[in-house]
Amino acid sequence: MKQLIAIFFFTASPTLFFGQANILNAKSPSEIGVTTPEQDKFDNNKPLEYGFVADKDILFSKTIWEIIDVDERVNFPLFFPADTSLVGKERRPLVHYLLNGILSGQIPDYYLEDNLKDKMTREQLDRSLKYKKIRKGEGEGIGEERISIEAGNKYNFLLNYGVTIPSEYQNVDQTQMSDKELGEFDQAMTELIFENNLLREEEYSEEIFDYSDIVEIRVKGIWYFDGKLGELKYRPIAIGPVIQTPRSKADQKDNPAAEEAFAALFWVFYPDVREVLYKADAFNEKNTSRPISFDDLINAHRFSGYIFKEDNVYQDREIEKYIPKNALLRLLESDRIRDKIRNLEHDMWSW
Repeated sequence: MKQLIAIFFFTASPTLFFGQANILNAKSPSEIGVTTPEQDKFDNNKPLEYGFVADKDILFSKTIWEIIDVDERVNFPLFFPADTSLVGKERRPLVHYLLNGILSGQIPDYYLEDNLKDKMTREQLDRSLKYKKIRKGEGEGIGEERISIEAGNKYNFLLNYGVTIPSEYQNVDQTQMSDKELGEFDQAMTELIFENNLLREEEYSEEIFDYSDIVEIRVKGIWYFDGKLGELKYRPIAIGPVIQTPRSKADQKDNPAAEEAFAALFWVFYPDVREVLYKADAFNEKNTSRPISFDDLINAHRFSGYIFKEDNVYQDREIEKYIPKNALLRLLESDRIRDKIRNLEHDMWSW
């Protein structure tokens, strides 16, 4: 028995230690992780197409929204590596492929909300990825202090440099604005200052999105019972990473007691990203020579998520809306919804 174990270890060890693509055929380190033309010829690099499902064959369905907590160990393959400098270029987190697909044009459409109605512009995405903040510069004569000394406020500062102010912000009385309106006005003036490069490098700080800023991944999907196959199946509809915003990171540097702020970086229609995610491999801790694609991982629901919303008569309200101050009860409600779906399938076979 010991001999068999030893034989298995030594025969299996090459795949355990050399599971990266093309590592056994690489002529230089730069070729590690790059597939050869021979591999591309025999590999089927397309995701398995979804079969057609007629409406009459769907006996029941339920749309749910889930949160994938990246701090859970089972979800680590979706989050790590957060620091890509420590690993080869063949290993990247899920958000890397989604973001690169958007920036390269492989994923043409991305949205503000999970209803997939309002498309996000490239400018909106860029603002979500980085945040510039003017330094106070007290006693240094830079940043906000220089603006105050030269012009009194940002509006006059822009006028002094000949910047054209948009019509909606001209001749406005700031004293009559609400706090929200004043904040929006100040942010608009700040953006105009940066767009026109009116500050020196030492007069502002900049926070840029990093993979470690991901706190959770939200997935919208449908569980449905296919009467033709007699099977309960899952189909992902949309996916969106949630991050700590760069503005929140900048505020915390100035004030460590400031609360963290989180927001969805974007939402994408899942069928639009399957081609990208199928060619992207998640790390398989059990067998590094057999990685699983992110597309297979998500379609097979191989992640731990808790339900935070289901489709309902109350305009698809979130669980937090009717259980606002008790996290434990929200988790129990999530389990109740999951059990309800499971029981619907079970009842199909009861007589």
